[in-house]
Amino acid sequence: MSDIVVKIVAGIVATFGFALLFRLKPKHWLYATLDGAIACVFYFIFAELFPDNAFVPNLVASLACAFGAEVFARICKAPSTVFLLPGCIALVPGGSLYYSMSNLLNSNYRDAAQYLLTTAEVGAAIGGGIIIAAFVKFVVFGVIDRVKKQK
Repeated sequence: MSDIVVKIVAGIVATFGFALLFRLKPKHWLYATLDGAIACVFYFIFAELFPDNAFVPNLVASLACAFGAEVFARICKAPSTVFLLPGCIALVPGGSLYYSMSNLLNSNYRDAAQYLLTTAEVGAAIGGGIIIAAFVKFVVFGVIDRVKKQK
């Protein structure tokens, strides 16, 4: 349990670091960091539920991160990408990408392919979660706009 807490804190610190690196306005730092915390918490909850699956935890975490970014964008009157990009940083599969390249350089092609497949799976999950959230936002606000026009 303490291992998960350390990883969540590390994800929060990484998110804050990337918020600084991306030169976000100081008034957006808290919200961007909170979005990264949301992504980390959802990832670890679903990683416990699906221990042998890399796709589902990353998909759900990126969905939560994208929805959080939309909420924070409305609160701060800023684009959602301001919060989405730093928020998703903790989900990026750096470890599996490193091991795939390391195994590739050491001519261990079977392990390299396995790690590369995991990297692609996680990348697809992150992108898929963001796309699904954008589609849901488009549909929901399209319905809201239609209702407003009818009144």
